[in-house]
Amino acid sequence: MRPGPWLLLSLLLSTVAAARGGSSVPALQRRTLVPPSRPEQVPPLELHVAAGVVTHVRVETLPPPLVPVLAPHGGRIQLVQLDDGSLLLVSSTDLAPGEQVLLSVSSGAGAEPLRFVLVTRRDAVDLQVRLVRAFASDEEDGTESLAQSLLAAPNARATLAVPQQVAGYSPQWSLGQVESVLWMGRRLFVTVAVRGRKKHVSAWTPAQARLRATLADGVLLEWPARFFVGATRGRQLHMLTGLLPEGASRLEVALDEAESPGEFQSLPLTGRAGHP
Repeated sequence: MRPGPWLLLSLLLSTVAAARGGSSVPALQRRTLVPPSRPEQVPPLELHVAAGVVTHVRVETLPPPLVPVLAPHGGRIQLVQLDDGSLLLVSSTDLAPGEQVLLSVSSGAGAEPLRFVLVTRRDAVDLQVRLVRAFASDEEDGTESLAQSLLAAPNARATLAVPQQVAGYSPQWSLGQVESVLWMGRRLFVTVAVRGRKKHVSAWTPAQARLRATLADGVLLEWPARFFVGATRGRQLHMLTGLLPEGASRLEVALDEAESPGEFQSLPLTGRAGHP
């Protein structure tokens, strides 16, 4: 369907709010997401909604026609599918802390459906979300063997990497920390150590790692990193790798549990060409 006048007005108000900004309101985001290759083993993708803000979602990873299904929510969220297949989400109220509303988008062609959860965050709300396919790179050749070699050679990591703790992750029983970052051109290798918080409690193994880069136009690009599981005595040691997009000014990483996403934490860009 075509958007009615009230939807066009809401879009205009959202744009005005984005222009105003300010510390008293959540930041309005434009995000590009790469869906996971194993969606059944990782948390659903989050969509950040807020009262009075229209969230525009464009899915480019599924063939048309798209069939969106929103879980029961007490009539607080309006879902509109436009003629081009994209979606508008309009919430009349903020969702409560911890509250999630499920949204699935499937295709008549029988492809794997996409799973989302709608949440309200205090710090950010989505103005535009675009779903795209994973970007292919010739630089992937040899990545796995190099990552496994770094996992197996701690002395090599200490010599090559930047030994700096840059993030902590705190599930109930485990603590994960980024121990080092190694840059090879735009390719980075991140070593993550996970330790149990209490004796005789096994350390938690992340379900996936995600990277987020801030692009030159302000868009946030989020994608699953390649993740390699290793182990050492008394702790788990893992390696993740990804390719920094051209022109990115900021890079962050998140470690996800099987049912809940982790918080993004900053990674240093120092150590790569062009960054002292």
